[in-house]
Amino acid sequence: MNTLKLLIIAAAILAIVGIFLPRDYRVSRELIMRAPVMTIQQHVADMNNWTKWTVWKEAPPPPGKQPAQMESGIGSGLYFSGNAGRGWFVITGDSGVDGFEYVVFSSDGDKSKANVTFTDLGAETKVKWILAGSVTKPPILAPYLAMSKAFFLGSSLNQNLKNLKNLVEQEDRK
Repeated sequence: MNTLKLLIIAAAILAIVGIFLPRDYRVSRELIMRAPVMTIQQHVADMNNWTKWTVWKEAPPPPGKQPAQMESGIGSGLYFSGNAGRGWFVITGDSGVDGFEYVVFSSDGDKSKANVTFTDLGAETKVKWILAGSVTKPPILAPYLAMSKAFFLGSSLNQNLKNLKNLVEQEDRK
């Protein structure tokens, strides 16, 4: 009986604390790569190249959804699955060699916005990746899910940047 009371009290405390925690997350990662902006841009702008360097694996579209008809530029996108979940994204803004913006739709119904920027540093390029969104469901668990999502997304962005760096630096040496 005491164990049951303790579990109920712990659940109530977690629920009350959860009311005051943010449901939003923002993850930002950056890495300097020894490669020109154009080399990096080629790998990032074309959706066919993402499977070469991202931890997210291309997945078939869910029933009733059509894959993007374009492979690069505004309107192109990719269905994916990975440690942080499943979903799809669509490129919504393109600023040429400076970077691009995209929107991510997760399979649980949440939406996030992201941007990737390239800063020319001469012989090197700084690549910065920011992903921000909110977790809305279920309301009591949403803040805790937002924290875990930020952790997994941060890990994924780090690995993506490392993979991209290895790929473009190997290519640039050739």
